Amino acid sequence: MSILEARETNVGDGTDPRIFKELANNMPILCWMADATGYITWYNNRWHEYCGTKPEEMEGWGWQSVHHPAKLPGVMEAWTSSIASGQAFDMTFPLRSANGDYRPFLTRITPYRNQNGEIIHWFGINIDVSEQEETATRLKKNSYALKRVLAERQAILDQLGEGVIITDAAGEIVYMNDSAQVLHGQKKLGVSPDDYSSTFDLLTMEGEVYPVDQLPLTLAVRDNVTTTDGEWIIRRKDGSEIMAKGNAKPVYDDSGDKIGAVLTLRNVTKSRANERALKEAVEAKDMLLYEVNHRVKNSLQLVNSLLSLQAGQGSDELRLNLEEARARIGVVARLHGQLYLSSMHDRIEAGAFLESMVADTVKALKPIDSITSVSESEDEIMLLLDQAIPLAIVVNELVTNALKYAFAEQTEGTVSLAVRKKPDGKIEIEIRDDGCGLPEAFDPAASSGLGMRVSYALVQQLRGKLTFSASDKGTVFLVEFEPIAISVAG
Repeated sequence: MSILEARETNVGDGTDPRIFKELANNMPILCWMADATGYITWYNNRWHEYCGTKPEEMEGWGWQSVHHPAKLPGVMEAWTSSIASGQAFDMTFPLRSANGDYRPFLTRITPYRNQNGEIIHWFGINIDVSEQEETATRLKKNSYALKRVLAERQAILDQLGEGVIITDAAGEIVYMNDSAQVLHGQKKLGVSPDDYSSTFDLLTMEGEVYPVDQLPLTLAVRDNVTTTDGEWIIRRKDGSEIMAKGNAKPVYDDSGDKIGAVLTLRNVTKSRANERALKEAVEAKDMLLYEVNHRVKNSLQLVNSLLSLQAGQGSDELRLNLEEARARIGVVARLHGQLYLSSMHDRIEAGAFLESMVADTVKALKPIDSITSVSESEDEIMLLLDQAIPLAIVVNELVTNALKYAFAEQTEGTVSLAVRKKPDGKIEIEIRDDGCGLPEAFDPAASSGLGMRVSYALVQQLRGKLTFSASDKGTVFLVEFEPIAISVAG
């Protein structure tokens, strides 16, 4: 009989520990038994399979050889303390496997007593907890990574200039960033949709309590509606009010289930005030320009009247010069009168204005009743006043010259106007008559007449060019120039 077998039969109370041995040998965990002094008398088969040991190697205190040297002192202290006190204990420590690596085992040692309460055996089990510890380690790492991601996201959200409010699927507010707290003057979590308006004192742009079911965040939560550029008023606890503008949308997970909603908002109080101030400034500018055009028109009409009076008292040559000056002033006065009647105070639609001006000039100056005017112009050719005034004077001069000289020997005739926009973006004005044409070898550019000199000078001011062609069937003058770009706002 071996020492182990002898110890197994020497239990002292008539109980045969071999019953436990047979049961424990079939257990998947490591089991062992020791006598009252802590001397280990038996290990189950699983122990030897794991450790790669033999019974005689483990007898007594041989178990120390499979413990990690760094942890063994602590195990010895706990085990001897338990033997001395007779108390059971639990402890996790590493055991070396047959291939030399160490795995953590949760060890539980329990005393077995006789009827007199005396310890006659110790029974121990060692449970491999490596998978649990690996899982715990992974969970710890994942938890740390998750906390880090959440911390980073919160830091990013708190740095945003826009307010951010996030709800759960039921609509209860679970997050407000710092900007949202500043905008509302408070931070309240757990607020449900029914209490949004009352908790944060939300008003419509008309100053009425904002209906809960129409709030952008409520629509996102309850109706899965995405709202962009919604506007409302927030009345804060200190009594101040801000105008807010924001977007709200439902949030879904990868499977398509709604998990909440998010609202982003910003303070637009200053921008709205600036818009109102700008609108008022534009209205004031329009009113001023309206008045300026009105006064300029009246002033030019007064000058025209004075020139008319002066012309009536002078010589024929002076009267003719003054009448020409009156005609030029009249063109400018007519332009300002047109601006006065329109909503645009610094630009004019060239085609319509020139058509009307030519028709009136022909009607007023035609030498015979059978002279008519024909006009053709494209729509929406807009010119700023800086170009419209010299162009109108040039057209008036050319039409006036045609009426003076082209039909001297005719009983009927036509003066035509065409206003076109060329493919290259330039504007082309054509003044055509079917009169007698220009005298042979006549060059308008070298003419000593004031009207032609004025026309060429003003075309140069437009940075354009004035050309002509003549025959016995009439004369054609072409004015070509590049319009100044007009901004949408201007």
